[in-house]
Amino acid sequence: MTELVDALASVLSKSSEDATIVFLEDAVREIEVGIHDFEHDASQSVRFDIYAVQSESQTPLGDDINQVLNYEYLQTALDSVISRGRFGLLESLASELLDELLAPTEVMAASVKITKQDIPDFEGELGCSVTRLK
Repeated sequence: MTELVDALASVLSKSSEDATIVFLEDAVREIEVGIHDFEHDASQSVRFDIYAVQSESQTPLGDDINQVLNYEYLQTALDSVISRGRFGLLESLASELLDELLAPTEVMAASVKITKQDIPDFEGELGCSVTRLK
């Protein structure tokens, strides 16, 4: 995922602001997703790598969680979107997840990589990666 972090860092380097990137990597969920017949009524293992860029570098005073964006919201956003039901396309799932991730005002960009891990008769992993700036 360093390519996504590097891309976001490159965008931020062109601005005058510091930034903090919070992330959730290797979050695996068993979900129903896909357009193929074999994907209907069957769960499959899907990995999520999620990054959110905050518009300012956050240095909390006295280690107070209330002074930073609590990055547990990444998992909450993921679980909320997944609970909405089945998705046909990973791109649709990524788009809804990005909507949730960009909701906090201090988040200026987010990136999601979604990977199907167990594709029958296919060696490797398939997926998509979507990055969105506010």
